[in-house]
Amino acid sequence: MPDARLVDVIVPVYRGVAETRRCLESVLGQAQATPFELVLVDDATPEPALAGYLDEVAARPGVTLLRNSENQGFVRAANRGMALHPERDVVLLNSDTEVANDWLDRLVRCLRREGDSGTATPFSNNATICSYPYEGWAGGVPGTLGLATLDRVFAATNAGLAADLPTAVGFCMAIRRACLAAVGPFDAARFGRGYGEENDFCLRAAAAGWRHVLAADVFVFHAGGVSFSAEREALQRSAMAALLAAHPDYLERVRGFQARDPLAPLRAAVDRARGWHGPAESRALLDEQRARRGPPPPPRPALLHIAHDWGGGIERWITDFRTADRSRRHLLLQSRSERNFAAWRLELLEPAVSDIPLLAWNLEAPIRATAIAHAEYRGILRGIVSTFGVQGLLLSSLIGHSLEALDTGLPSVLVLHDLYPYCPALFGFFDGPCVTCAGDRLNACLRRNPLNVFWHNTGAEDWQALRAAYGERLGRRDIRIAAPTRSVRDRWATLLPVVADLPWQCLPHGLDVASLGSGADGGPVPAPAPGRLRLVLPGRLLPHKGLALLREMLPELRQFADVYLLGCGEFGKSFEGLPGVAVIPHYAHADLARHIAEIAPDCALLLSTLPESFSYTLSEMSALRVPVVATRLGAFAERIEPGVTGLLFDPTAADLLALLRGLVVDRGVLARIRAELAARPVAGLAAMADAYHRLLALPAEPAAATVADRGLVEAVLRQGELEREVAWLREEYRRKTERVAAQLEKTERLRLRTERLEAECAALRRSTSWRLTAPLRAVARILRPRPGKAAIAPVQAPTGGGPPTGTAFMPPAGERAQARRRLRHDLGLPDRSRLLLVYGAPASVAEARRLTRLAETCLAARNDSCVLLPGAGLEALAWRDVMESWRVLASRRRLFFLPEATLAGDVLGAVDVLIEPGNGEAVIAARARDLGLPVLTLGEAADPPEALAAMVGGWLDGAANDGRPGGCPR
Repeated sequence: MPDARLVDVIVPVYRGVAETRRCLESVLGQAQATPFELVLVDDATPEPALAGYLDEVAARPGVTLLRNSENQGFVRAANRGMALHPERDVVLLNSDTEVANDWLDRLVRCLRREGDSGTATPFSNNATICSYPYEGWAGGVPGTLGLATLDRVFAATNAGLAADLPTAVGFCMAIRRACLAAVGPFDAARFGRGYGEENDFCLRAAAAGWRHVLAADVFVFHAGGVSFSAEREALQRSAMAALLAAHPDYLERVRGFQARDPLAPLRAAVDRARGWHGPAESRALLDEQRARRGPPPPPRPALLHIAHDWGGGIERWITDFRTADRSRRHLLLQSRSERNFAAWRLELLEPAVSDIPLLAWNLEAPIRATAIAHAEYRGILRGIVSTFGVQGLLLSSLIGHSLEALDTGLPSVLVLHDLYPYCPALFGFFDGPCVTCAGDRLNACLRRNPLNVFWHNTGAEDWQALRAAYGERLGRRDIRIAAPTRSVRDRWATLLPVVADLPWQCLPHGLDVASLGSGADGGPVPAPAPGRLRLVLPGRLLPHKGLALLREMLPELRQFADVYLLGCGEFGKSFEGLPGVAVIPHYAHADLARHIAEIAPDCALLLSTLPESFSYTLSEMSALRVPVVATRLGAFAERIEPGVTGLLFDPTAADLLALLRGLVVDRGVLARIRAELAARPVAGLAAMADAYHRLLALPAEPAAATVADRGLVEAVLRQGELEREVAWLREEYRRKTERVAAQLEKTERLRLRTERLEAECAALRRSTSWRLTAPLRAVARILRPRPGKAAIAPVQAPTGGGPPTGTAFMPPAGERAQARRRLRHDLGLPDRSRLLLVYGAPASVAEARRLTRLAETCLAARNDSCVLLPGAGLEALAWRDVMESWRVLASRRRLFFLPEATLAGDVLGAVDVLIEPGNGEAVIAARARDLGLPVLTLGEAADPPEALAAMVGGWLDGAANDGRPGGCPR
């Protein structure tokens, strides 16, 4: 019978007798507890000395030699070796590697530790994402210890540790046989000569549910490129093209992994362990770290950016600016938001050096939105300016900051990215573009505007005071103002009249065309093709980006156009499978030009129903020579010259359909727009940075920084390694606890089902039919054959009638307050939020619609309320007919899903209202009533949703508000 413990170590061989000898002798020279067979595949080597050596090795016990009569390429050679013993796990090992100690035991142990691990890869000096001391290291075995000792350091330091990878690395790759059997061999037709085959295999395996892991306690030396030599680069290029054709998101996955760098803590732990091996190894370690970081930049004038940590367009603008502006040192003071506050922490970063903060401050007095005055903030800002020799400020957002950022006296530019801090909703939109915001409208906005989701700890008086103080500071005229478009500045001037009298400059955002991918900056302008229109909708498909407009016009639009939803995200799911609609949910930014070239659209649709302040998407489409058809709002109306650089329409389905039908008849206008876009230069990043330099008018020489600055960067990099290690351990803990939670959830579902059956049984025992049939059951018991005695405890019916209640589960008041805060913390919601729990699936489409309308009405009436639904996600819902409405609520963070098992815990004590569609669990409703929780059974209520929503609103107004923060500064 075959021994499933046996492992085949497969080494395809073509060239390099010295390298192959080193590899095979290291494999055969190390004792392993894991039984293995060394399988050599001679792919028709042209070197007689190598062929002779393989014959010698094949004569040793435990070695099998397979010979190809002609050269087949690495992939076919590897497949032949893996097919030799179809019951065994395999390790593919390049012939230019060297192993040490019990490497195979540790590698196989990692592979077999968890049932869903498909592959395992060790660390190496030359292994792309699995490289040590860092990716891109060009040396051999790092340090002075040698391979065997360094591998022992890995084994001791990272014993038993693993980390998930987006793909294995083929130089040394352990593969579970079950994974290989499920996925199939390497794709020899596509990757026959080698490179890319393991990545393709891993992506296919991942799609089938297999994981790829790093064996963090193994180090294998890899020389790299011996067999392919001169043809290596050509093979890599062709392999990458083939890989991307099969898996367009491959680079996005790998780049995301590299950006997160989850292996950094594992590398850092080995660094620290090596530091104990004497001064020579410590010096080698320092040399490696210096090589990774590169030479320190010369002293430069320092700019301080003021922003939040929310990402989006502001983060992109800051990144673009500092990338283009290498003559300045760019520091970033960012606020860190929390569910109750816009800033509970401030962090100072130097993004060009590290994503780890140079300094950080947890605020004793968190900032709810923007502070008018804040002593802590004032001291922090002064310290940064003096310590780092800051000479100017670029203020992109005051969310989580104090207006004292405008009081430094340094050259400062306020960049009008949006309408904050005048507008708490950021967009200046409430049932239409806002032209005024008096007290009543502001109160209504804070309570009902679906765009206003951030500031539930503030009131209208807070914003009115903030606006007055902000206008007073701008009125001093010492702050320079820049806006990417005239439209956003004009909206500011309308809402805050003091802005109308202030000097300002229009400085459009630049665009790095090369970042869009190959083909973005050249090539002929294609002529429009006859037939159906090809329309691309680039970017996230969201409610304020024209989701309703698209849905309304799509049935008619599909009659004469093909629609491509490029990067549409979650909302694109509802359009999948529709004839004439192609859905591409996600794409890497660097692949945009490639996607546009493949789609070859006649034009792009930008359907935003909110006035945009600039629109990077418009810039990208114009740079790629795609005519844009956009809503006549905000920046679109300003930046697009109708019929010359694009087309505009009123934001209605009728107007857009009429325009597009006209293009079907006459596409000449699209050809003229393409030609115009090709002739116009694209505003680059360097020109944008130069314009801001002129506006700031900073001195050319850097200001003196304190001694503290000179040691901070080195210190923060060391601190960063420790912080990454903590983050990695937390992620490992989270992954394991999720698996435990999944098992607990199954157990809890069984318990709830048991309770339900017991309740039904108890109700049955109290029924008239049960009493009337008692004599028959007695006769049945007498007549029933009894093979043996068994004592069966009867189910006890609860006293007082009715189903069993949740009295035993009712937590004390103090625990309920903690439960409220804990649940809101887990969901990222403010303590003052109100939660409506909907439990139970609707029995019909009509009931689902009624429930959806009730939820929408309740949430529209108050911004501080949210709906909770048991279940893993939208796919688990029974109400498919109203899926789009639920997605809209989820996108606005007004709808959240909970694991069903949590209902047995303290969730009922943490919500404010329970809503039952009409067929919910009696046990859950009883528990809710025992807790004093208002329960609305929708099936028993004949009132319209609006009346029910008013009743629910009254309950929410009277709901307990444990843990409400008080006395916090504005």
